[in-house]
Amino acid sequence: MAKIIWLASYPKSGNTWLRALLTNYWRDGDSPADINQLDGGPIASARVWFDEWAGIEASALSDNLIERLRPEVYRCLAREAIDTLFMKVHDAWRRTDRDEPLFPAEVTAGVVYIIRNPLDLAMSCAHHWGCDIAQAVEKLCDPNHALSRSLGGLADQLRQRLGSWSGHVQSWLDVSGLPTHIVRYEDLRRDPEAIFGAVVRFCGMVFDAARVRKAVAFSDFAELQRQEQAMGFHERSVVAPGKFFRRGQVGSWRQELSPDLAQRLIAAHGDTMRRFRYLDENFLEHPILSEV
Repeated sequence: MAKIIWLASYPKSGNTWLRALLTNYWRDGDSPADINQLDGGPIASARVWFDEWAGIEASALSDNLIERLRPEVYRCLAREAIDTLFMKVHDAWRRTDRDEPLFPAEVTAGVVYIIRNPLDLAMSCAHHWGCDIAQAVEKLCDPNHALSRSLGGLADQLRQRLGSWSGHVQSWLDVSGLPTHIVRYEDLRRDPEAIFGAVVRFCGMVFDAARVRKAVAFSDFAELQRQEQAMGFHERSVVAPGKFFRRGQVGSWRQELSPDLAQRLIAAHGDTMRRFRYLDENFLEHPILSEV
């Protein structure tokens, strides 16, 4: 039986970029991997995989029944897999209504948790969800926030209960009890070779510095944007008004986020933001933060 490494994150935190890095590292090809054909395994909330392995269409079930079945679906995937599965997941770590972990420890090799400053997340999430930025900020602060199925249960994705941003972080890092490697998006942007190299080692892959360098070059944000422009990207939300790979910048909140919305996020998530150095001296350049 193979095991699963969960690539866990709140949406728009760099999960797809990490999957591109991993795919380019595994393939070690002569050209960048196709962003629409990334390796590693299914997305944990993909309905098509659930329907196949559960033996019943998700549209016939309630969200709670689906959650009861999801742990067994992941066990089936692990039993049938030959190599380690790397599964993207946006759900918070949680238990089902029968008190079973949604992501079973016995099939888990580890978790790579990607975290990003919620001040930068707000605009990216607004764009991805097709809402205004004030609505996105409230979702980031909502302990009951979920990405839900459409009416009739016919969406491509199963319900994903995210909770608030800080609740999501704490669920994986403080509650799950799973072996976890933390990747700050900002560090991955600053020094991708070193940070991605550490991911390679954590995941138990043979480390090759030259392959890391090539994977980083082939996964450059400009390359991801080029491919999306040329071919589209099947994971782009249908409600998003523009590209999936929008800006990817660190600190863009200073131009995009109003002071009152920044304060709202800090009031809700200040403790977690301080824990991960999002309110240290390197981030206190905006007037609204000067007294935080």
